[in-house]
Amino acid sequence: MDYKDINPKIEYFNNRHATPNWFIQDSTINFIDLSYFSRGKAFYKVNGEYYEVNQGDLICIPKGSQRSATTDPDNPMETFSVNFQLYDTKGNDVELPFPLLSHVGTSEELLYLYNELTLVWLKKSPGFEIEARALVLMILHNYFKRFYYRNNVHNMDSRIQETIRYILSNLYNPIKVEELARNAGVTTAYFGTLFKKYTGSSVKEYINKMKINNAENILLSGEFSVKDVAYKCGFEDIFYFSKLFKRIKGYPPSKILLDKKMISSQY
Repeated sequence: MDYKDINPKIEYFNNRHATPNWFIQDSTINFIDLSYFSRGKAFYKVNGEYYEVNQGDLICIPKGSQRSATTDPDNPMETFSVNFQLYDTKGNDVELPFPLLSHVGTSEELLYLYNELTLVWLKKSPGFEIEARALVLMILHNYFKRFYYRNNVHNMDSRIQETIRYILSNLYNPIKVEELARNAGVTTAYFGTLFKKYTGSSVKEYINKMKINNAENILLSGEFSVKDVAYKCGFEDIFYFSKLFKRIKGYPPSKILLDKKMISSQY
């Protein structure tokens, strides 16, 4: 499953500041419990297993689990807890592919999203359900990057982060690996090794993929020919562009224009 079309239905959200006597009574839950711990400590029992949960941890308890919990009275927990149903486009239940307990650490991006969700949930302005759902999807996407897609940019070398920003800002221009390495302050060979370590691709492969994805978007507009798009994306050789496009996408760029033409002729 690629999880592209998941739809969360939020039943409960709370930015909880637990008292020393806080507890959850033992029961079977009929929702997903996703809780990020921003401070303190708690002790959970899930399906007969005991878990100690600390600051920076994420606990993801699947629907149908038996759950109970207490906090450390000397170090009460603070959490952002979302209880929700998760469906696919056909209305079927979806399980999250996250560990039950994992360490996320302190993340400014996550804290920002959770604080925005807190504000939206408490204000309850007209249509707040849509905005809250959008924020939960962004929070889930953050966790998917960490635990599922395996491209955690938060732990990425800052030189590679900056390189990726540069590449995405210069998709219409020729990009040379030697120049990227020079900007990062390392040799070309070491830069290539470092880049592949964090992205899983060589620098050239990554640049080509981003350029072809960009070319596909431009072609889908229907405003430009294949030749025009090739030049716009920094390819001087249209035959190389077409060959590369087909290798990455599995079909030639001309197919997009033909498909759009066929659809237009039906109306």
